[in-house]
Amino acid sequence: MLEQLFLEVCPGCAEASRAGLCAVCAAALLRVADACERCGLGRPVASCPRRGRAWHVERVLAPFAYSAPLDGYVHALKYRGARRLGRTLALALVDDLRDAARDVDALVPVPLHARRLRERGFNQATEIARTLGRALERPLLLGGIRRGGAQVAQAGRGAAERLENVASAFEVERDLAGARLAIVDDVVTTGATVNALAAALRGAGAARCDVWAVARTPERPR
Repeated sequence: MLEQLFLEVCPGCAEASRAGLCAVCAAALLRVADACERCGLGRPVASCPRRGRAWHVERVLAPFAYSAPLDGYVHALKYRGARRLGRTLALALVDDLRDAARDVDALVPVPLHARRLRERGFNQATEIARTLGRALERPLLLGGIRRGGAQVAQAGRGAAERLENVASAFEVERDLAGARLAIVDDVVTTGATVNALAAALRGAGAARCDVWAVARTPERPR
């Protein structure tokens, strides 16, 4: 009886759900098949993002492919003010991350540039990380980690442009000596953003940086 009283509405279909997406809508999310733990892409990986550059991320865990219907949820979260979808997407990740959480001391959501944070009103990565932190009993690190430099959107840019855009975008002003961290984001595309943040975190003493994301953008056909 109590369970019936505390049911919520599934954001996907508006039917009753115990938490986040209902079972039917959750099953509709396409998973990355045979994902490489180092870069998160489905095997066989034609062009690994770690090749030809310094790679500061230990592994990428992003279980879902960035495709319909998930892309619609992410777009609504980022651009249509659907803040509650941060919790929804995080809940879809929890079971996939329980084992990985044993190797992590704290979560670091990818910071937004201050101007974009003012425009959006919230950081979607922080919304996802808050729910993950509560579910997996890991603290969030927010203070002393910021995104500076010119505010140029990553969306629509190629891999080389993304790398240049975020090469020195992050500043870390706190002691992270020996910390094992998980960088939290919504989508990993080329990996440029999370790798740049990992470089800054390691520069402040972090011993390890994993990446936890909702989705991985599939490789483009060559």
